[in-house]
Amino acid sequence: MTGLAANNATRLYVSSRTQNRTYRYTAPGITGRISYIYYSGGSQTRDIAITTNGNIWVATDLAVMPLRLYNTSNVMIDNIPAGLVPYARGVTMDESGYLWVSDIVNDKIYKIDLTEGIEGSGENITPCLQASSNPFAGQVTITGIGFDSQSTISIYDIRGNLVSSDSFFGSYVLGDSDDLSQGVYFARVRCGSGSESVLKLMCL
Repeated sequence: MTGLAANNATRLYVSSRTQNRTYRYTAPGITGRISYIYYSGGSQTRDIAITTNGNIWVATDLAVMPLRLYNTSNVMIDNIPAGLVPYARGVTMDESGYLWVSDIVNDKIYKIDLTEGIEGSGENITPCLQASSNPFAGQVTITGIGFDSQSTISIYDIRGNLVSSDSFFGSYVLGDSDDLSQGVYFARVRCGSGSESVLKLMCL
Protein backbone atom coordinates (compact mmCIF):
# COMPACT_ATOMS: atom_id res chain seq x y z
CA MET A 1 0.00 0.00 0.00
CA THR A 2 1.39 3.41 -0.98
CA GLY A 3 -1.29 6.03 -0.34
CA LEU A 4 -3.92 6.97 2.22
CA ALA A 5 -6.82 9.45 2.11
CA ALA A 6 -10.17 10.18 3.77
CA ASN A 7 -12.99 12.63 3.05
CA ASN A 8 -15.13 11.95 6.12
CA ALA A 9 -15.06 9.94 9.32
CA THR A 10 -16.62 6.82 7.79
CA ARG A 11 -14.62 6.31 4.59
CA LEU A 12 -10.94 5.40 4.28
CA TYR A 13 -9.16 5.17 0.90
CA VAL A 14 -5.97 3.17 0.40
CA SER A 15 -3.94 2.92 -2.82
CA SER A 16 -2.07 -0.18 -3.94
CA ARG A 17 1.01 0.25 -6.12
CA THR A 18 1.15 -3.40 -7.19
CA GLN A 19 -2.55 -3.57 -8.07
CA ASN A 20 -2.63 0.00 -9.46
CA ARG A 21 -5.93 0.90 -7.83
CA THR A 22 -7.52 2.51 -4.78
CA TYR A 23 -9.68 0.58 -2.35
CA ARG A 24 -12.40 2.04 -0.12
CA TYR A 25 -12.93 0.86 3.44
CA THR A 26 -15.82 1.63 5.78
CA ALA A 27 -14.83 2.72 9.28
CA PRO A 28 -14.95 2.00 12.14
CA GLY A 29 -14.86 -1.79 12.35
CA ILE A 30 -13.19 -2.38 9.00
CA THR A 31 -13.94 -5.93 7.81
CA GLY A 32 -13.63 -5.74 4.01
CA ARG A 33 -12.72 -3.55 1.08
CA ILE A 34 -14.32 -2.29 -2.13
CA SER A 35 -12.34 -1.62 -5.31
CA TYR A 36 -12.95 2.11 -5.79
CA ILE A 37 -10.83 3.31 -8.76
CA TYR A 38 -8.55 1.47 -11.16
CA TYR A 39 -5.79 3.67 -12.61
CA SER A 40 -5.90 2.94 -16.33
CA GLY A 41 -2.80 3.74 -18.30
CA GLY A 42 -0.27 2.41 -15.80
CA SER A 43 -0.29 5.29 -13.37
CA GLN A 44 2.31 3.65 -11.06
CA THR A 45 0.48 5.04 -8.05
CA ARG A 46 2.21 6.63 -5.08
CA ASP A 47 0.12 8.73 -2.67
CA ILE A 48 -3.51 9.82 -3.22
CA ALA A 49 -5.85 12.66 -2.28
CA ILE A 50 -9.63 12.53 -2.60
CA THR A 51 -11.76 15.49 -3.71
CA THR A 52 -15.11 16.50 -2.23
CA ASN A 53 -16.95 14.89 -5.16
CA GLY A 54 -15.11 11.58 -4.83
CA ASN A 55 -12.50 11.93 -7.59
CA ILE A 56 -8.92 11.03 -6.71
CA TRP A 57 -5.62 12.80 -7.40
CA VAL A 58 -2.82 10.26 -7.62
CA ALA A 59 0.93 10.93 -7.57
CA THR A 60 2.72 8.77 -10.14
CA ASP A 61 6.18 7.88 -11.40
CA LEU A 62 5.37 8.97 -14.96
CA ALA A 63 7.78 11.76 -15.88
CA VAL A 64 5.43 13.54 -18.30
CA MET A 65 2.51 13.83 -15.85
CA PRO A 66 3.38 13.18 -12.21
CA LEU A 67 -0.15 14.04 -11.00
CA ARG A 68 -3.37 12.66 -12.47
CA LEU A 69 -7.04 13.06 -11.53
CA TYR A 70 -9.36 10.05 -11.98
CA ASN A 71 -13.11 9.82 -11.63
CA THR A 72 -15.05 6.82 -10.29
CA SER A 73 -15.44 5.47 -13.85
CA ASN A 74 -11.66 4.85 -13.93
CA VAL A 75 -11.12 7.66 -16.46
CA MET A 76 -8.34 10.23 -16.15
CA ILE A 77 -10.11 13.60 -16.34
CA ASP A 78 -7.26 16.00 -15.55
CA ASN A 79 -3.53 16.07 -14.94
CA ILE A 80 -0.73 18.32 -13.78
CA PRO A 81 2.35 17.97 -16.01
CA ALA A 82 6.01 18.00 -15.07
CA GLY A 83 6.29 21.62 -16.17
CA LEU A 84 4.34 22.59 -13.06
CA VAL A 85 5.37 19.86 -10.61
CA PRO A 86 8.52 17.94 -11.69
CA TYR A 87 8.14 15.08 -9.18
CA ALA A 88 5.31 13.97 -6.89
CA ARG A 89 5.34 11.54 -3.98
CA GLY A 90 3.04 12.74 -1.18
CA VAL A 91 -0.24 14.47 -1.98
CA THR A 92 -3.15 15.77 0.10
CA MET A 93 -5.98 18.31 -0.11
CA ASP A 94 -7.07 20.87 2.45
CA GLU A 95 -10.53 22.28 3.15
CA SER A 96 -9.81 25.45 1.14
CA GLY A 97 -9.36 23.54 -2.12
CA TYR A 98 -5.56 23.55 -2.23
CA LEU A 99 -3.61 20.50 -3.36
CA TRP A 100 -0.33 20.01 -1.49
CA VAL A 101 2.38 17.95 -3.19
CA SER A 102 5.79 16.86 -1.91
CA ASP A 103 8.78 16.65 -4.27
CA ILE A 104 11.54 14.61 -2.62
CA VAL A 105 13.92 15.07 -5.57
CA ASN A 106 13.99 18.87 -5.35
CA ASP A 107 13.19 18.97 -1.61
CA LYS A 108 10.08 21.12 -2.10
CA ILE A 109 6.40 21.20 -1.18
CA TYR A 110 4.01 22.70 -3.76
CA LYS A 111 0.72 24.41 -2.95
CA ILE A 112 -1.66 24.30 -5.94
CA ASP A 113 -4.88 26.30 -6.03
CA LEU A 114 -7.49 24.01 -7.61
CA THR A 115 -10.28 26.55 -7.13
CA GLU A 116 -9.01 28.27 -10.30
CA GLY A 117 -9.63 25.10 -12.30
CA ILE A 118 -6.29 23.70 -13.36
CA GLU A 119 -6.14 21.88 -16.68
CA GLY A 120 -2.59 20.86 -17.43
CA SER A 121 -0.36 23.79 -16.42
CA GLY A 122 -3.02 26.41 -17.18
CA GLU A 123 -1.14 27.38 -20.32
CA ASN A 124 -1.35 26.25 -23.93
CA ILE A 125 0.47 22.92 -23.93
CA THR A 126 2.09 21.44 -27.02
CA PRO A 127 0.66 17.93 -27.42
CA CYS A 128 3.22 15.34 -26.36
CA LEU A 129 3.23 11.51 -26.36
CA GLN A 130 5.35 9.17 -24.27
CA ALA A 131 5.67 5.38 -23.95
CA SER A 132 6.13 3.59 -20.65
CA SER A 133 8.89 1.57 -22.37
CA ASN A 134 10.28 1.70 -25.89
CA PRO A 135 11.20 -0.86 -27.16
CA PHE A 136 8.54 -2.91 -25.36
CA ALA A 137 7.57 -6.54 -24.95
CA GLY A 138 4.06 -7.73 -24.17
CA GLN A 139 2.37 -4.37 -23.67
CA VAL A 140 3.13 -0.67 -23.51
CA THR A 141 1.25 2.27 -22.01
CA ILE A 142 1.04 5.37 -24.19
CA THR A 143 0.42 8.59 -22.27
CA GLY A 144 0.03 12.16 -23.46
CA ILE A 145 -0.67 15.73 -22.45
CA GLY A 146 -2.15 18.62 -24.37
CA PHE A 147 -4.92 16.60 -26.04
CA ASP A 148 -8.60 17.53 -25.86
CA SER A 149 -11.51 15.31 -24.80
CA GLN A 150 -12.39 14.51 -28.44
CA SER A 151 -8.98 12.96 -29.16
CA THR A 152 -8.61 9.54 -30.74
CA ILE A 153 -5.67 7.15 -30.97
CA SER A 154 -4.84 4.92 -33.94
CA ILE A 155 -2.10 2.28 -34.04
CA TYR A 156 -0.53 1.34 -37.39
CA ASP A 157 2.05 -1.26 -38.33
CA ILE A 158 5.07 -0.52 -40.52
CA ARG A 159 3.00 -1.19 -43.67
CA GLY A 160 0.40 1.36 -42.70
CA ASN A 161 -2.26 -1.17 -41.72
CA LEU A 162 -4.57 -0.09 -38.90
CA VAL A 163 -4.01 -2.35 -35.88
CA SER A 164 -6.38 -0.72 -33.38
CA SER A 165 -8.11 2.57 -32.63
CA ASP A 166 -10.00 4.06 -29.69
CA SER A 167 -10.82 7.28 -27.85
CA PHE A 168 -7.81 8.82 -26.10
CA PHE A 169 -8.24 10.24 -22.61
CA GLY A 170 -4.57 10.78 -21.77
CA SER A 171 -3.52 7.13 -21.76
CA TYR A 172 -3.88 3.94 -23.79
CA VAL A 173 -2.58 0.40 -23.23
CA LEU A 174 -1.36 -1.43 -26.34
CA GLY A 175 -0.40 -5.09 -26.45
CA ASP A 176 -1.29 -8.56 -25.16
CA SER A 177 -4.87 -8.75 -26.51
CA ASP A 178 -3.81 -6.99 -29.76
CA ASP A 179 -1.71 -10.02 -30.86
CA LEU A 180 1.24 -7.89 -31.95
CA SER A 181 4.17 -9.37 -33.85
CA GLN A 182 7.71 -8.06 -33.53
CA GLY A 183 8.41 -4.89 -35.46
CA VAL A 184 7.75 -1.17 -35.75
CA TYR A 185 4.42 0.46 -34.95
CA PHE A 186 3.19 4.04 -34.97
CA ALA A 187 0.73 5.54 -32.48
CA ARG A 188 -1.12 8.57 -33.85
CA VAL A 189 -3.26 10.71 -31.56
CA ARG A 190 -5.51 13.24 -33.27
CA CYS A 191 -7.27 16.04 -31.38
CA GLY A 192 -10.81 17.11 -32.10
CA SER A 193 -9.29 20.31 -33.53
CA GLY A 194 -7.46 18.25 -36.17
CA SER A 195 -3.91 18.55 -34.83
CA GLU A 196 -2.06 15.28 -34.24
CA SER A 197 1.07 13.71 -32.78
CA VAL A 198 2.83 10.50 -33.78
CA LEU A 199 4.97 8.19 -31.65
CA LYS A 200 7.17 5.45 -33.14
CA LEU A 201 7.19 2.18 -31.15
CA MET A 202 9.27 -0.99 -31.36
CA CYS A 203 7.77 -4.30 -30.29
CA LEU A 204 10.31 -7.01 -29.33
